Amino acid sequence: MKKRAALLLSLSMMLVSCAQKTKKTLKENSIMIPVSEKYKDITADNFVNRMLTEVKHYDKEPRYFIRPVQNNCVFEVLVNDIRTYKDYGLEVTATPISINHAILKSGEQTLTVRMYPLGDLLKDNYDTGNTITTLLDNTSMKIEVVKYDAYNISHQLSDEKTVLTHYSPTKEGTKKFIGSGLPYYEYTFSFNAEVPYSIEGWQNSQDLTTFDKEELEAQVKKYYKQVKDIYLTEDIDALARINFGDYLIIAKSKYYNKQDIEEMLSSLKQKAKYKEKDFGDLEEKHPIFFGNGKIVSFRHSSYEPIDERLRGESALWFKYNDEEYGLSGYFPSVELHLPQGESLENLRMID
Repeated sequence: MKKRAALLLSLSMMLVSCAQKTKKTLKENSIMIPVSEKYKDITADNFVNRMLTEVKHYDKEPRYFIRPVQNNCVFEVLVNDIRTYKDYGLEVTATPISINHAILKSGEQTLTVRMYPLGDLLKDNYDTGNTITTLLDNTSMKIEVVKYDAYNISHQLSDEKTVLTHYSPTKEGTKKFIGSGLPYYEYTFSFNAEVPYSIEGWQNSQDLTTFDKEELEAQVKKYYKQVKDIYLTEDIDALARINFGDYLIIAKSKYYNKQDIEEMLSSLKQKAKYKEKDFGDLEEKHPIFFGNGKIVSFRHSSYEPIDERLRGESALWFKYNDEEYGLSGYFPSVELHLPQGESLENLRMID
């Protein structure tokens, strides 16, 4: 009996040892995905406290927003070549859209509007009209840039200050939209912003448009597949680690407090735990550049024809079973940059 007990104890210890080795190996593998040296020790447990040490607060904490109003088009808005909003429907948004995360420092900022035809929206929503494949004479966009000096304290409409109101251009001497008859039109204007912070972000990253296209695509695909594995294995520590730098830009530019950061982490954990994940196909996706060539991501096309559920979304996505809403879809934002002096193998999330 004593020999049997000793044998069972020995086997039990071996199993525990193997499990520990397996767990250690998985953890080591999870950090093989490129990440900044300064964030390699980030885990879900220290995420909040580490971020709190980095986020500063000021006497004035200005927040900038946009209020876009479209007519006879769908559109995307980019601030400093970072896409901050897209609307491929007919609804007019009432809530102002925050753009601070695309403003890295004070000074001149650029705002780009990309306009697309209505396609089948009128037929699909009102069962009338034809497919519209070009922009129309009465297509237009109005963009208001507004500012709140202390949005975190009060965001009443009375506190809103209009920085700029801009209208889409018209043909000289007429009220007709300048892009009438085209399948796509884009224009850019600028405005000034004053913020108390200065964030490096992607400002000094390498221009990824100068790299070999095939090598770059292969590296982006490799990274995306690693992120997919993180979601499949529900490796919350790895997810917190690779997203830390990107989330820190959001937290710094929007002056997050502890509760804001805790909610950000909670949301990340929830997404990692989505049940019955079924990933879409990553094949035949091509890189799209943002940040004046310094950020790359795989995305579905913004142009029709395309499944409206995928239009303009991340190429990395999965269906999952939501306990409340049933079958749903999630599109993790995976936007990559490459710091100066580093090789393409270190392409990683913004830090």
